[in-house]
Amino acid sequence: MVATTSLDQIAYPGSDQYSAEQLAAPGSITIDLHGEPLTRAVDTAYIMFQVPDLERQKAFLQDFGMVVAEQSDTRLYMRGYGPDPYIYVAHQADKAGFLGAGFAVESEEALQKVAQAAGVQIEPVDGPGKGQRVRLTDPDGFLVDLVYGRAVLEPLETRRESLPLNLPHQKDRVNHGQRTPLAPSAIERFGHYVMMVSDFDASWQWYRKHLGLLPTDVLCTDTGRPVLAFTRLDKGSAPADHHTVVLAAGPEAGYMHSAYETLDQDAIGQGQQYLKLKGWKHFWGMGRHILGSQIFDYWLDPFGHEVEHYADGDVFDSTYPMQYHLFDRGGLWAWGNDVPDAMRPKPGLRAILGIVFGGAARRKMMQEMMRAIGRKPRPWLK
Repeated sequence: MVATTSLDQIAYPGSDQYSAEQLAAPGSITIDLHGEPLTRAVDTAYIMFQVPDLERQKAFLQDFGMVVAEQSDTRLYMRGYGPDPYIYVAHQADKAGFLGAGFAVESEEALQKVAQAAGVQIEPVDGPGKGQRVRLTDPDGFLVDLVYGRAVLEPLETRRESLPLNLPHQKDRVNHGQRTPLAPSAIERFGHYVMMVSDFDASWQWYRKHLGLLPTDVLCTDTGRPVLAFTRLDKGSAPADHHTVVLAAGPEAGYMHSAYETLDQDAIGQGQQYLKLKGWKHFWGMGRHILGSQIFDYWLDPFGHEVEHYADGDVFDSTYPMQYHLFDRGGLWAWGNDVPDAMRPKPGLRAILGIVFGGAARRKMMQEMMRAIGRKPRPWLK
């Protein structure tokens, strides 16, 4: 795969601060596909967390746009309005935390191949919808389930057509107002998640091998070092979301955010007002990302996990070539407010010690990343 685009072609006010040398750096250090993967995931299935209060988490998720699929004293399964039996699992625990995610594969043979290679057993999927799974653990200890045979449900009733739009020279809506109800954004599906990883190269190789991911956009420091990869499912000629798993190099491993697809900008806007009415904590948005192009709106759940409503994202088939770009804050969004300070990584003592004693190469990488994050992304931002 060959780089065809760099930041000078993703122009925004402030991107002209870079020298020709800096703009030429992305792609000078490439990332490899590492050969044929064990299997190729074909869709997301669910994401998994643990929380100390299932009832409070349920209240937030319902206001966020999910529906209870099944609940016990120790687990909560939430579905969207689409056909998946559930897209979100919360386990009762003393401390909140991210556990991992599940992905669908296209056959039982795919499960058997991965199970044999990993030396694990195929087991039943818990929760509604049944099916089979292979449970793996990634290099940082997060769970990755490969699942097959889950039940497909009838989608729940909700608006699935865009509202009629009046353009300056084309008026399709006549004698009719445009008033969406004050209600949650009806979530259709679990779309993607973003993780900070302790070893970028090791994590990329692992996810490539076990999920068959393809890099869509790779962000690099001004020395050309890849530090963040937006990766998508390889579905051949069928379109796949711009990103399903995002891997970001960092001082320590951890969850950053997860995203859930809804219909359109009006659905996101009505949901934003509803969540504000309910008193939940807004984080960032609305806006539109540059890489992926989706309209976004970020919230914090009761235990501090970032969750995103999104709509109108880019899709690509397997022929689309990998692109390299400079890593900076400004390239993350086309319009909207600046990235919140709270979204920037703040390493704890353990992570700082890992950087200090992790060798010269690790310290240099973190210096390059902090230099990128520290640049002012827009001239008018203070």
